[in-house]
Amino acid sequence: MDREQLIRRVLERLGSEALERLRANLSKDKTRASNNLHDSMYYKIVGSSIEIFMSSYAMTVDEGRRAYARVPRGFAKDIERWMSFKGISPQRGKTTMQSAKAIANSIYRKGAIKRFGYSGSNFIDRAVNNVMNEFDDDLLTAWMSGLEDELNKIETNG
Repeated sequence: MDREQLIRRVLERLGSEALERLRANLSKDKTRASNNLHDSMYYKIVGSSIEIFMSSYAMTVDEGRRAYARVPRGFAKDIERWMSFKGISPQRGKTTMQSAKAIANSIYRKGAIKRFGYSGSNFIDRAVNNVMNEFDDDLLTAWMSGLEDELNKIETNG
């Protein structure tokens, strides 16, 4: 197996494992509701690196939302859908939309996610750092294999 194939194989394993850890963190942190974020994740190998893609709101889950940060249009409707996925019922005498607006207003005033100190679950860094620590040796081996091949070429040609 040549160096490029070896590196590609390691990157495929790394990308696959990173997605598995990202998805597992969403479940473990109980930040998975509709599966939209979970199902939106994919990766691409570009040259000798990996690019991971996911829904735009992933950064809000990862980093939280600052107090008084501008909320997107239709935010209360998104909260209403989230309530439905989580099985959250409105308070007695309130409609689902009234409760969703109250939650949206609280997020605007305080930030999100309360149980993470309004700073997000940090699910991305935890997953990527964990995977990188495990794959350091594999990546180093692939790189060293390529380096040895290049050195052998230099020795035989010169």
